[in-house]
Amino acid sequence: MQIRLGPYRDFPGALWRQDVTANPSRDVNRKIARAALFGACFALTPAMTPAFAEIVDSGRIETITLSSGGLAEIRRSARVDGDGTLHIDIPLDQVDDFLKSLVVRDPAGTIGAVTLDGLSPVEETFRRLPFDAVEMGSVPALAAALQGVSVRATSGGRTVEGMILGVDTQQTGGETAPRTERVLSVMTEEGTVEILKLGTDTELEIRDKTMREKLRQAAQVSGRGRTDAIRSVAIALSGTGERDIAVSYVVPAPVWKTAYRLVSDSANTTRLQAWAVIENATGEDWKAIDLTLSSGAPVTLAQRLHQRYWSERPEIPVTAGNAAPPRRDDAAGIETAEMDAAPRRARAFGHAASPAPRADLALASPSEPTNRSQAREGETSATYHLPNAIDLAAGQSLSVPFVDAEIQAERVSVFQPERNEIHPVAAVFLRNDTEASLPPGIVTVYEAVSGYVGDAQLSGIPAGESRMASFASDRKVEITMQTNPHEIVGAVSIADGILRTTTVSRNATDYTIKGATDAERTILIEHPRRDGWQMSSASLDSATPTHYRLRATVNAGGTSTVKAVMERSRTERFALVDASADAIFAWAGSAADSETRERLTALAALKREASTAERAVSEVQQALERTVNDQARIRDNLGSVPGQSALGQRYIRMLQEQENRIAELDDKRSGAEAELKRLNDEVREFVGKLR
Repeated sequence: MQIRLGPYRDFPGALWRQDVTANPSRDVNRKIARAALFGACFALTPAMTPAFAEIVDSGRIETITLSSGGLAEIRRSARVDGDGTLHIDIPLDQVDDFLKSLVVRDPAGTIGAVTLDGLSPVEETFRRLPFDAVEMGSVPALAAALQGVSVRATSGGRTVEGMILGVDTQQTGGETAPRTERVLSVMTEEGTVEILKLGTDTELEIRDKTMREKLRQAAQVSGRGRTDAIRSVAIALSGTGERDIAVSYVVPAPVWKTAYRLVSDSANTTRLQAWAVIENATGEDWKAIDLTLSSGAPVTLAQRLHQRYWSERPEIPVTAGNAAPPRRDDAAGIETAEMDAAPRRARAFGHAASPAPRADLALASPSEPTNRSQAREGETSATYHLPNAIDLAAGQSLSVPFVDAEIQAERVSVFQPERNEIHPVAAVFLRNDTEASLPPGIVTVYEAVSGYVGDAQLSGIPAGESRMASFASDRKVEITMQTNPHEIVGAVSIADGILRTTTVSRNATDYTIKGATDAERTILIEHPRRDGWQMSSASLDSATPTHYRLRATVNAGGTSTVKAVMERSRTERFALVDASADAIFAWAGSAADSETRERLTALAALKREASTAERAVSEVQQALERTVNDQARIRDNLGSVPGQSALGQRYIRMLQEQENRIAELDDKRSGAEAELKRLNDEVREFVGKLR
């Protein structure tokens, strides 16, 4: 099948296309041609570029700043003369960030607008057409969608011409070989309806010029939408004279990584070399660009600025003439008429007077970088400006040194109880003596004799601070620990009938260290911190937000013990009137002075007498309840037998005995309650006199 869109000369822009082709050296025609194409691409936005404005290419990438937050700040430069349009191709997945962050610097001009295709140009194009992309690929389907459009159709050597009425589907060929045929119906200018079977040789010529152009544009947009992952962005500039402009924007980029090499050079310093691993994922070659690495923890946000969002509006019903009944009034009217200081957290430390570190990490020093990077410390990040221009093709990776420095270091063995291992971890304590913060990264550690000995994970080190890099298990050292918890009452005081006790909980931990047989070791024990607990130890060296660090030096083949005591005190209040005798006796034993001890002992004796009287009242009450229950049972039995019978007479005697018993218990209960009241009054009077 073929589709003819009519003579090529009827297509708007054909003349200038022919001119540009015939005279490719004429600059003005090239500018007009590019402007015409530009206008077609960005017709979906209201901002328009002047017809004869200079079309400037995307310019040259001058500098790139790679952020550890996974973004790249790209800065371009271009030259503009008068009014112009800067044209930049942006990958579709970077458009949102481009629109979010674009900054244009024009020293002698202003910026008009930024235009580009929408997220779904194909959908937007077909929204205004009577056919869709699927129907456009089939002559019968397209013809059916173009009902009412003037066409000229040819098939099987026969031609019909007129306005499309529709396309019918007919089944032919019988049951054994069914076949589907489509028949086009048109109405000629004379009003005659003609039909034409559409075969594989059908030619459909659209006579309506407007519809023809819509179909042509739809085909172009649909084809571009299937394969185009790029958005062409046009930045309209207005100004005078020839000038240089700068454009910067931020787009997603692979996070650049840091890989350190650690080699000891002397007894108290270490050679630290940092390499950056960089990928070019911008989709564009880097040619002699100025590259800066930024290390920090920026807040990075994303928003779909290129996505269409429609506001949802509530739908209200059509209002009729009747009014809703008022709300029912069913209620009476109503007239309107610190705190304890938190324990401070210590920061990770550097050592003011540390013992000299070992030299057994010595190894031939690595080669120095050709040119050293320029480090700068900012308020929230550190930047490293690479001194040499960078050439890196799209999709390639680059590894380049950006730090090379001698820094202070100390070899230690770190014991961490939560690891549940008896061997400490070999580590190097590094102090950042460079000009800027060191970014997080992986560290490769070398020893003089063994060469490679392990890897470490290094957190970021601010300038002037220290961090530890642990790289291997020190199996020549063994450390065991034993914890003995106990609790004591530290102090007892009485005021206004309230007893206050101070209880001290204490956990004493002994770390027993068996040193290496071949060399001295500096041991750091990281004892866990606990909120509300105080640490005391003769070996306390420093602290982190989560641990105390205890330091010990163990000679070759020697042993050592490090003690750590954690204490926490708590104060409790008790009303002496309500306290038990046993509790008061226990507090008396913890009293600091003899007078308080004697008073508490006397009070405990009174409380014990009162407790005895209370038990007596309870026993009498229980006996009385049993007697009353027996009496009720006897009355029930008496009611079931003749009153003059022998059994009835027996029940009557039993009732008399129970009545006497009840009277006796009542008297006894009264006496016991009076005694209990007397003793309780005596306790309250005694407590009231305590000061």
